[in-house]
Amino acid sequence: MCAKLPRSAPATTGASHVLNMTPIPRKNLVAVNLLALGVCATVALVYWLAFDALPAAGIPADTQPRQPMSLVKQWLVVLTAFGVKPFYLLVSLGVVLWLWRQRSPDLTALRWGLIWFWAGEQSCTVNWLLYAGASEGWEYLHNFGMVAGFAFVFWAVMEGVDGRLIHFSAENERCTALALCRRCSKYADEPCGFRRVFLITVPAAAVLALLPLTAGFKLTSYGANVLGAAVCYSHSPASQWFELRLCPALALACFAVAWLGLCSQGKQAVSRSKLFFAAGLGPLSFGLMRMSLVATFSNDLMWFEAWEEWTELLFVLSVVCLLWTFRHGLFANDSTAHNDAPATL
Repeated sequence: MCAKLPRSAPATTGASHVLNMTPIPRKNLVAVNLLALGVCATVALVYWLAFDALPAAGIPADTQPRQPMSLVKQWLVVLTAFGVKPFYLLVSLGVVLWLWRQRSPDLTALRWGLIWFWAGEQSCTVNWLLYAGASEGWEYLHNFGMVAGFAFVFWAVMEGVDGRLIHFSAENERCTALALCRRCSKYADEPCGFRRVFLITVPAAAVLALLPLTAGFKLTSYGANVLGAAVCYSHSPASQWFELRLCPALALACFAVAWLGLCSQGKQAVSRSKLFFAAGLGPLSFGLMRMSLVATFSNDLMWFEAWEEWTELLFVLSVVCLLWTFRHGLFANDSTAHNDAPATL
């Protein structure tokens, strides 16, 4: 028999759920971002010592083995570099400004995800404009910005699904999964179904993080002509070390902390573990994406770089589409719901 909700916890629907979403305290956001910056600085030091490449001197394109490139590919490179990338950078900055005053936890996390993403892509721009893509240091900053951005976006998704759809963390709201569990740990001495699923999901993600560790490096480097300009295409061992070794290691560490937090049996075990699980999904997703692109286009790196830029465009446009489609539920009550709430970054 389905457990009855106490009278003090009526089920709510519609936009009222937004009113019950507690903003992320400023100190928590500062701590998370300082932790990300600390990891960034630590690994930057490793890059400096291991690769001595901040910036590195690349091999000139005119001394590389030559690979012919069709005129269509050359124009696609130009379109991607001077059209697609500036466009999604401008759009992502506009979304950050749009979300600047939002206080709900999912929109706050999304804002910071786009900030890290934008900063990482600007590092990529600096690398190509000033160092022709040869600086391992700027490429590392690019990669870390992507990893941190993805982690915050995953956190935003989990916070949004929880706070606006499932209502797992809200103590005074009916969990959507109650119809499946039949008895809820909020109102009875029962194990939580979501927690048990999470206990399986986190180790499964950790097993998936082992996949890049078993992949070998694919070293390809060649020069090409793009509308009369010599361009060097390569994917350095330092970058592949980041993607295939460091990213899985970071993911495994975050998943271990998330799983140990779940084992604490506390009422907030899942809520605390969501942050670390999202932090692990960031490097895992980035490492798997880069691994698949390099494996597919190791002999034609023009497509590797083009598809990365186009998928990032699709990512930014998908965020805009979702925010605009559900703008009435996401933004209508957010400003009035948290007038007395603590300020967030």
